[in-house]
Amino acid sequence: MTVPSEHPPTEPARTVVVIGAGPRGTAVLERLVAASTTPGWHGPLDVHLVDPDVGRGGAVWRTDQSHVLLMNTTTCQTTMYPDASCRPLLPVPHHETLADFLAPAGYAPADIAPRAEHGRYVAAVLERAEADADPARLRILRHACEALDVSGAPDGPQHVTLSDGSVLEADAVVLALGHLATAPSARSQRIAEAARRFGLAHLPASNPLEVAYGALLGRERVAVQGMGLNFYDAIGMLTELARGTFVEDGTTPSGLRYLPGGGEPQLVAGSRSGMVYRPKPDLRPQMPSTYQPVVLTDAVVAELARRPGGLDHERDTLPLLVGELESALTAAGHDGLAQEEQILRLLFPLGRRAVAVPDAHVRTRAVLREAVAAAGAPDPVWVLVFEVLSALRIRINRLAGLGAYTTDSFTRDIDGFLKNAFASWASGPPLRRAREALALEEAGLLVFTGPGFSLGVDEDAGRFTVRAGDGPVHRCDAVLEAHLPGVDLEAYASPLIRAWRERREAVPAVLPDLHGDEPLVTGSIDVGPDGALVAGDRTRYRRRILLGVPVSASQPGSAISAEPRTSPQLLRYAERAAVEAATLAGSLDRP
Repeated sequence: MTVPSEHPPTEPARTVVVIGAGPRGTAVLERLVAASTTPGWHGPLDVHLVDPDVGRGGAVWRTDQSHVLLMNTTTCQTTMYPDASCRPLLPVPHHETLADFLAPAGYAPADIAPRAEHGRYVAAVLERAEADADPARLRILRHACEALDVSGAPDGPQHVTLSDGSVLEADAVVLALGHLATAPSARSQRIAEAARRFGLAHLPASNPLEVAYGALLGRERVAVQGMGLNFYDAIGMLTELARGTFVEDGTTPSGLRYLPGGGEPQLVAGSRSGMVYRPKPDLRPQMPSTYQPVVLTDAVVAELARRPGGLDHERDTLPLLVGELESALTAAGHDGLAQEEQILRLLFPLGRRAVAVPDAHVRTRAVLREAVAAAGAPDPVWVLVFEVLSALRIRINRLAGLGAYTTDSFTRDIDGFLKNAFASWASGPPLRRAREALALEEAGLLVFTGPGFSLGVDEDAGRFTVRAGDGPVHRCDAVLEAHLPGVDLEAYASPLIRAWRERREAVPAVLPDLHGDEPLVTGSIDVGPDGALVAGDRTRYRRRILLGVPVSASQPGSAISAEPRTSPQLLRYAERAAVEAATLAGSLDRP
């Protein structure tokens, strides 16, 4: 059943479909509403918003999730509205940040809120956009279902097939997507097959809201692959399901003591890099500040991007990262720490390569203890390093997005290691969750393997095995893949992406051989600089505009939330997509 636009016969039918109602899709919708208030608008336009969780914040930020699942940024570091740093082309009638929205609920600007509260904010932004929209100029229609396919000629009407059986005809479609589910990898399938044979448990990589953590209760020992945010989510969800309790205890390094509820397994955690994410500094009641680089400045980034021959991280940008930290530490009076050796030890306490280390558990525990103490004080050095690395991460992502690195260096240094190193500082958990991890270790319920985490199967014992290098072998009766699904076009389980893949309308992005080296095939969907889908025969589907994690090769940093006053990519790209979609629909004179 095709759903037509219902407007007077004298008015041309104009339609835009936005797929995804999380922060990214809602931001596109908000910008479309802003565009509809400008003199260059030619209404009416129907905007269809498609998402099974429309009005609930989207899949990640669903308003009905447990409050155990926390954000990893403070409320003042999140906004859905562009500010002057974004240089918006369209009007910005609202300026409410997450901090403003949650203030009546008692949250302070430097507090970290549950993800469900962010979902309420996203839902409120959508409701405000619906209230602002003049139906004579723009109508918003919600569809709480899944988009199964988008088909149509490259520059003709697009047909959006929905899971409720309807088909929308659109002038332009914006896909504003986050992390997508993937089919199990060959490795994950082997783990699942062993679990079936021996009656073990296996929880594959997924959105934490989709993980059946209860299946791990009553198990003896669980192999946990991943030490990032999903690892910390697992700690929160498992202890909540077990009805365990953390109580304050000033005699322990964590400052907590865990009182088991019953059925908690021991967790054996590790990863390729072995880098446990360190907690963000607790700055309450102060506000986090934004560091402006003086070594790796925007001008230097522009110069590096033009350098012939391509960048090698070890040669060209690592010295600048170290120099930035040396400069900041010296300016703050921490001269003793402003030495390259000290800085590298601070950044990479277990080494700069994914190689197993002796005494991995003790050394990882020491890293986490030091981090918890420094983040809780908070130590001025710790806060400064956190702020500097958060700023440097943006610059390195920009260079990667411009194709400035050689293929070898990008694969080995940026994607292979530095991305995790930055995340272990800039994307860490709230302090409370890191303290809880330490408390579990103190209770004997958490063991660290360090770098080089290797998972196998002991066929005789009917158990999974975990080992790192020459370290001890841990026999486990369950595996938790504690990470989000990867960016992998060939493995995406989405019916829409699968349909495109089968028709070769979506192909993997290739990082070009700009520097005479080998091109790099990525798992990202290939799009043009404007986000338009690029097919296998290089046809450009300009009426299909993609934003977000699945196109991260072209839009690096897509998973980073929108922070006020930082020119956030999420909001800049949302406006660009809104302008492009409305222009293609004939509803807007291009600003």
